[in-house]
Amino acid sequence: MFASIQDAHIYEQINGHIQIWKKDGRGYGGMDLEAHLLTAAEYEEIQRFAENDDRVEMAMRMLEVAGKVDYEGNSGNFMSQAMVPSEKDLIHQRSTALRSKDGQFFEGQAITDETDYAIAITPGMSSRMKLNIDDQVVLISQSLNGQMNAEDAVVLQVLDVVSQALDNLYIFMPLDIAQRLYDTDSVSCVRLLLHNDDDTDAVLASLKQAFPDKDWEFLAWYDVSKLYKRTKKMFNVIFGLVFAIIAIIVTMSVLNTIGMAVIERTREIGTLRAIGLKRPGVITLFGVESALLGIIGALCGLIITYSFAYLVFQIAPEWEPPVTARSVVWEIRLVPVYLAITSVLLIIFTALAAIAPARRASKKSIVDSLGHV
Repeated sequence: MFASIQDAHIYEQINGHIQIWKKDGRGYGGMDLEAHLLTAAEYEEIQRFAENDDRVEMAMRMLEVAGKVDYEGNSGNFMSQAMVPSEKDLIHQRSTALRSKDGQFFEGQAITDETDYAIAITPGMSSRMKLNIDDQVVLISQSLNGQMNAEDAVVLQVLDVVSQALDNLYIFMPLDIAQRLYDTDSVSCVRLLLHNDDDTDAVLASLKQAFPDKDWEFLAWYDVSKLYKRTKKMFNVIFGLVFAIIAIIVTMSVLNTIGMAVIERTREIGTLRAIGLKRPGVITLFGVESALLGIIGALCGLIITYSFAYLVFQIAPEWEPPVTARSVVWEIRLVPVYLAITSVLLIIFTALAAIAPARRASKKSIVDSLGHV
């Protein structure tokens, strides 16, 4: 669950690991937009930092643009996060979450750095405006100096988007088109793509240390995505409760099993006590037996879990998550650390569950134990 949300946010939605914005620039909708953009010179500073840090793979520019798209007199609103196509493709191709069965996420032709006249629209916009691939449109927006600007463009792609909320509005356009529309060489933010997800916090600290006097905001991917934090908190509670219930069921089952075993083997316990086995030895005996039950149960559970995950991987069934606009492949991602911790805890619970009935049995006198019927 958590790995899929992280993968989708960083790679599928092209957000990167770290984002750099002008202070208060994120979500700014006022009249003084230019003052809240990163200039070309500021981008060059960030680019040099990225080139000198081996943990950073690339620094990518993004410009948020909004306006109207016109097709044969039929117009509609659009919003876009414009990027250099090659940079967008680099980060998007690392996504493994929320993918369709055939791996395709668009219809039409690829948009490259050379096709600076091309755009990609969503299926919702295509249906709403009766737009098809190779249709010519006019993009209209207000430049930063307040003048209306227009750019001719050609629809080369119908692009799937993860979010249903964007299905009627989103357009992908190359950064060149967006900067011509806004008549600027500035960008809304710079997104850093790292080689390793685990380096996010370390690189974030390095950025703050390298640019202490800049009026910039440095945001890790988990601070940009409120959905991740909220979902993680919710499922931590759910998974915690489920684990507690399972632990209680396992413990009670073992108590019942060992309790019955103690009753059925009372005479054996008496015999062992008669030949010299001490009370702690009785407790240890049943504890080891219970732990072996736990080990066998955990191993069987792991085998079933891995077998089921492999079967799902081979079948690759599809489903439609509630917030997505397309069917995606159902994945089961096994996390070895979680599986190991869960198995060890359940084995410990089964071993401890044998202590209470074993202590009761060890406290019986040898004579009563041998005479038990």
